[in-house]
Amino acid sequence: MNFSQLKFIKAVAELESFSRAAEFCSVTQPTLSNGVAKLEDELGKKIFIRTTRSVTTTHFGRSLLPIITSILTQQSFIYSSAKDYADPETVVLKIGMSPLISTKIIAPMTHSFKSQHPKFEILFTEDNLSTLDEKLAHQALDLILVPTVKKSKSKYVLSLYEEDLYFISDHQQEAKTKVQLNDIRDQTFVMVPDSCGLAELTRSLLRTTRTEIKEYEGKALSYQVLADWATHGLGAAVLPKSKIPLGMPKQQIYKAAKPMKIFFEARWVSSDNAALHKLLQHFEQNIHSMVAGMVG
Repeated sequence: MNFSQLKFIKAVAELESFSRAAEFCSVTQPTLSNGVAKLEDELGKKIFIRTTRSVTTTHFGRSLLPIITSILTQQSFIYSSAKDYADPETVVLKIGMSPLISTKIIAPMTHSFKSQHPKFEILFTEDNLSTLDEKLAHQALDLILVPTVKKSKSKYVLSLYEEDLYFISDHQQEAKTKVQLNDIRDQTFVMVPDSCGLAELTRSLLRTTRTEIKEYEGKALSYQVLADWATHGLGAAVLPKSKIPLGMPKQQIYKAAKPMKIFFEARWVSSDNAALHKLLQHFEQNIHSMVAGMVG
């Protein structure tokens, strides 16, 4: 087992494609595929289910992802500290993000930024919302990428993208691609822990002045587990499209004729960080084309 194999696993799981993961990791597809296969052989379990059309993560693979993310984050901290010491001209930007952020959008944007600015290093860390806010306030992070129910109005906020929200349940009718918000409010919902923001988003979306929503007592460890639980009858779930496994039946949530959405934004506190300003300019100039490309 090595760091490259862990990086390959994380990239394939997030991008759901061996070819895109290889491009992101700057290796050939055979190199990445062989690295993944060797680790699967070493662990004695399959991490991915491969077909000619899709790549999905197994239950075993999903259980490994939080551990792999933590290991790679610590590795990045070690490398960035070494680079700061060896090359004082290297500029390190520390970005924190919610697990709800779509890596398919953010990773290619930061990758293209680094290719244009080779002296810049971008260090990602994934954490819960309260910790991200606290680290940003104490300037332990330069920028955070987080979800929100409503768009913010601040000079220290950049709107990034938005996603439609979908309803997942074991008894939804596959022929129906849409569902009205009022028609699902009485369901019992499975949740992930409150830390990432999805649980509170779900509550805000579904609660009324008359009643609180019904919640399943257990908590899912990840969005993929949440979707699995919903399809197997433990309760219903609300998820943005990017967090729903490929091919899983789903219905887009509407309130009357309006599709329900989740918004994502970048937040910062320092107005005199020239390096951060360059990155934000890059985000602002490229986010729309990146999102359009992913949708297309």
